[in-house]
Amino acid sequence: MEERRRRSHRRDNAQQINVSRVIITGFIAPVKHRATRRQRFRTFPADEAPEPQAHFHVLHEIFEAQADARADAIAVAFGQEERTYAELERRANRIAWHLRARGVRRGSLVAMLLPRSVDAYAGLLAILKAGAAYVPLDPEYPKDRVAYVLKDSGAVALLTTADLAGRHTEFGGAVVRMDADRAAIDAESPTRLLHNLVGVGPRDLCYVIYTSGSTGRPKGVMIGHRSACHLVCAEGKIFRVQPTGRVYQGFSLCFDASVEEVWLAFRAGATLVGATPAMTHAGPDLSRMLSDAGVTVLSCVPTLLPMLEEDISTVRLLILGGEACPGRFVERWARPGRRVVNTYGPTEIGDHVKAGIDPIIKVTEKMELR
Repeated sequence: MEERRRRSHRRDNAQQINVSRVIITGFIAPVKHRATRRQRFRTFPADEAPEPQAHFHVLHEIFEAQADARADAIAVAFGQEERTYAELERRANRIAWHLRARGVRRGSLVAMLLPRSVDAYAGLLAILKAGAAYVPLDPEYPKDRVAYVLKDSGAVALLTTADLAGRHTEFGGAVVRMDADRAAIDAESPTRLLHNLVGVGPRDLCYVIYTSGSTGRPKGVMIGHRSACHLVCAEGKIFRVQPTGRVYQGFSLCFDASVEEVWLAFRAGATLVGATPAMTHAGPDLSRMLSDAGVTVLSCVPTLLPMLEEDISTVRLLILGGEACPGRFVERWARPGRRVVNTYGPTEIGDHVKAGIDPIIKVTEKMELR
């Protein structure tokens, strides 16, 4: 009874944090153009904000639309491993059916303790397809933090590997090991779960990301499908990533910036380039590795840029956020043909400046959520 009350309270809270609008604001400009700042200011009121071409009720529908339209396009690249949209769709469907067989239903929370990999992206999609919300956990987290989140979230299942499952034997829910249970997962149907079976809707939870806990215990931030869809569609309109794009996924899946990376790629039918361990620890060599991987969209904190010795010639969209962005970083990285975007959190995005061509553009957009 107490557990049911806790889950009901979580669902109620999830509705309260659905934002009523997406606000896009900000600018980046070379110092020499500050005098013209006011002359180039533009504001788009809420009723004129761009709308997505298609209306999506739940987040995974965005991926499924691309799996139908661009089945043979590469959805994910991780080192030498690649999966098309059709292949990732089938893998995610099999995992989703397996999660359903293990008791996962609409409104369930499923913890995801996986290293970054193709299977991690398939697992994320599968949890959503099964009607649940995902709770990402980093394999590098201390054991007590993982145990705390598993208990506090009320997760009914844990999607992980055999090795990582062995470190958390105290978890009382269903444990699905992506490696050891591969045969059972592969035996599941590759067909998509029907909406009338799953029943998930825009007001259901999509994911729960826990804070660092620097001011006390980590706290779960609950985001519904409604908010996530509007954020992804608004960013898609603003950033205009093309199907030929390659989006670097460098943030931990436990950080909300990863939502932007993953779904910028999937909404556009582009390729998500997952950061391999070599990329994560590359240091100054990262710029060369990103160029070799053909990355066209890079999202990072500004302080990463001084660590990179070379320009990344393939990058056409550079998204900076999480910290203050000094003008000298912009002056070094801005190029004709490259947009530099300053962002202020998961729902506040600053539009861009193209150095030497359009020195200052300031855009404020308000997109009402229905």
